[in-house]
Amino acid sequence: MTSRCRLQVLWTLYLIVYNAFCLRLTELKIEEHTLVGNSTRLECKYDLQGEKLYTVKWYKDGNEFYRFLPGESPEIQVFDVTGVHVDEKLSTAESVVLRPLELASSGKYRCEVSAEAPSFQTVTNHSSMLTVAPPDEGPRISGGQDRYKPGDTVNVNCTSGRSKPAVQLAWYINGEQVNSSYLRGPYTDYVGREGLMVTTLGLKFEAGMQHFRAPGSSGHQQHRNRLDRDMKLKCVATLGTVYWKSKEQSALAHRPRPSAGLPLPAAEDVLAGGDEQDADSRADPVHVYQENG
Repeated sequence: MTSRCRLQVLWTLYLIVYNAFCLRLTELKIEEHTLVGNSTRLECKYDLQGEKLYTVKWYKDGNEFYRFLPGESPEIQVFDVTGVHVDEKLSTAESVVLRPLELASSGKYRCEVSAEAPSFQTVTNHSSMLTVAPPDEGPRISGGQDRYKPGDTVNVNCTSGRSKPAVQLAWYINGEQVNSSYLRGPYTDYVGREGLMVTTLGLKFEAGMQHFRAPGSSGHQQHRNRLDRDMKLKCVATLGTVYWKSKEQSALAHRPRPSAGLPLPAAEDVLAGGDEQDADSRADPVHVYQENG
């Protein structure tokens, strides 16, 4: 066996032995999104592989805020870092509880675990957390006219409540997300000392018969016989995984009463009336009609 081969064998054996008795960080759990005023638990699990634990440290954006020293008195040490409030009674060698959370709690959190002498092995891992202030109200729809006829322009706005960061808004027509060419914005305004944000997303398009549907229809004849049609405009507001609310506005179609001696028009000839509702609240109706040509 050549010297080079012997070195490779020795190196391989060293790696096998080293990894067999190597401190390992097995799991890091940090919530991606959290809410202002709530609490969160940062978890850092490890396998000492026969080593003795020396210390566990936690950092936010490079600044140490928590240290666990087994066998010391006290075992837990906490350091002042902006946005970090440690609940020492609920914190351990493998987890740290932060509460209450604030906007400044957002950042990169890193766990560092070190073994005792003689190895002094150290393992570390990190993840980011975003603490959000969600709106205290659902989105609002505004700007609609009382009546539309095919060929008219539908021009409405959806405005979110105050939040940080800004919410994401999306428009749907009859359950389908609209074409991006229909959208205007989004536009964001800053309000208050904390820099909370209000977002507005406009929806503008030319009303057409394709935007109205006959609820429950399953065929052309049933569609013609149905007296009602509607167009549902829905705005959805989301903020990460912690906030989802929507507002829906319905434009209803109905057959008006004919004047004496005049024939009753077909359902597709006249569109009118409607109301707005969704899981959150109600708003002004949008009315739609088609004039006979």
